[in-house]
Amino acid sequence: MQKVDGIRHAESEAYCYTGTTKKEEEMNMKLRKLTAVLLAGAMTLSLAACGGAESSDTAKDSKAADSTAVKTKVLTPGTDAANTETSDETLTVGLASEPSTLYAVAAGKTENEEQIIGGTLVDTLVSVDYSTNEVLPNLATEWEWIDDTHCRFKLRDDVTMTDGTLLEAEDVVYDCNELWVGLNATNDIGKYLVGATAEDEHTVVIEFNTAAPDFLIMLSWSSCGIVTEDEINAAGGIEGVQTNPMIGCGKYKFKEWKNGQSITVERNDNYWNKDYAGYYKTIVFTFTSDAAAREMAVESGDADVAYDMPVSQAATYAESDAVNTAIYSFGQEIHLWYNMGDNAGSTKEQKVREAIDKALDFDAIAQVGTAGFAGAADSYWDSGCTFYASAYTSEERAVDVEGAKALLEEAGYADGLEITALGLQDITPVLTVMQANLAEAGIKLTIDTPDTAQFVEGAFGGDYDLICIGDTPNVRIPANVMPFLQKLNVEGPGMVIGGPKWTTDEIDTTIQNMVSESDADKVAEYAAELDKIVKEQTICSNLYSEMKASVLAKDLKGFNVRERGFIDVTQLYK
Repeated sequence: MQKVDGIRHAESEAYCYTGTTKKEEEMNMKLRKLTAVLLAGAMTLSLAACGGAESSDTAKDSKAADSTAVKTKVLTPGTDAANTETSDETLTVGLASEPSTLYAVAAGKTENEEQIIGGTLVDTLVSVDYSTNEVLPNLATEWEWIDDTHCRFKLRDDVTMTDGTLLEAEDVVYDCNELWVGLNATNDIGKYLVGATAEDEHTVVIEFNTAAPDFLIMLSWSSCGIVTEDEINAAGGIEGVQTNPMIGCGKYKFKEWKNGQSITVERNDNYWNKDYAGYYKTIVFTFTSDAAAREMAVESGDADVAYDMPVSQAATYAESDAVNTAIYSFGQEIHLWYNMGDNAGSTKEQKVREAIDKALDFDAIAQVGTAGFAGAADSYWDSGCTFYASAYTSEERAVDVEGAKALLEEAGYADGLEITALGLQDITPVLTVMQANLAEAGIKLTIDTPDTAQFVEGAFGGDYDLICIGDTPNVRIPANVMPFLQKLNVEGPGMVIGGPKWTTDEIDTTIQNMVSESDADKVAEYAAELDKIVKEQTICSNLYSEMKASVLAKDLKGFNVRERGFIDVTQLYK
């Protein structure tokens, strides 16, 4: 996913980490040697300079490097035992940027860094075991679906909020009605909620506007953290609480924000869950946009964690004796979408789409896109999805330049074709590989990497032939399951970046059925049906699982992640 802060189908990146997938187990987290990573960079420079003329040799070299892969130890989320001790020590976490708010719900938006920091301050009705995708009790001890759109929650009676008051049902009603719906009606939290009512002091009913059993998982996200109206008012109201978030009942409490320097939180020693032990007394978040500088801070001992490292860069540290490296998938798969909408050019023709698909070297693309940590996708659905099933054979994914040329000739492009791919700078290496692949079939690909504002405008408006965008369908809410093919987003008023700008009633209905279905076998049937449609009509080409990476101090344990692959800093310990 290309990062468009605060805009990129922002919460459609709704994430569910599912632990090590079958594919990843088979691969045993193979790490490509540094030479393979350097090859990817060299390939990018070479192809950019030569216009793709040496693409065949480059692809062969890439595969040759892949065959020399060695198994190297990298951290996998959720493998360490839970911490049982406390200390007076400080954990320092290096983030790529400083958030504009520490309570984005009040601002009606989401920011990645805010989610990581703010998630330490609040707690949610339910939690999720991301190794199994199981929804677990948290502030709510139990729940039941009254019907498809109403869920009743029984609350704990021993939860103390930051202001010293006990949690009550009316607090959840306030959050749902005034904050989630009232201030976030257009994002992926509020737009699915109708409201909440209290049945008694510790019982609340939340109403959704559509059926989706996985809304329970959505309620575990930090955007759905529980606060009280009195806390909001005491912190300075809707504006003041964004920089002074003395709210919630989370594992940590807000302490200090030094603008431009750091944000500090301190352990909540009155945390309701006595089974939890926070090892660090304080956690300090610092901000450095330079990924190499973040890693050096860990290596020198000035920081303990360098979060959100570019995967290709993190791979170069994986064999280091000075630090540990975590590289992991988080349920999001990148797709190459063909414009089929009103603004579409040649990609509106299926033979052209098929030709492009045949010309692509999916193994080389995955090698560059994941730094060798994941193979080429063989389904629309990420392999971490519970309903994943392979939809392509290796033969179907093989490069077929002559077949691509034949299809282009049938489509009336025997003399070649010119198309444009829209993207941000971070996707350029992948697009450069595609550029070389397509050149061999007589297709000239122009890579357009404008600034963020222009990218967003073009991606919303369909001003492209090709675009690489992913989704995270393992959490089956409407924003996550093929949002690019839902009529609401294609025809409006929904908003989605990228995709084909086209759909059908059959596709839209099947997506809605898949979202609302509770029977796992039927979900798998709907998933297979959608996979088949995408394949038969070449609506997109499935590329690879997107990866996240962090670098950690050698003595650090307890690495774990939350929704959307965010690091859970509250679990770290020595």
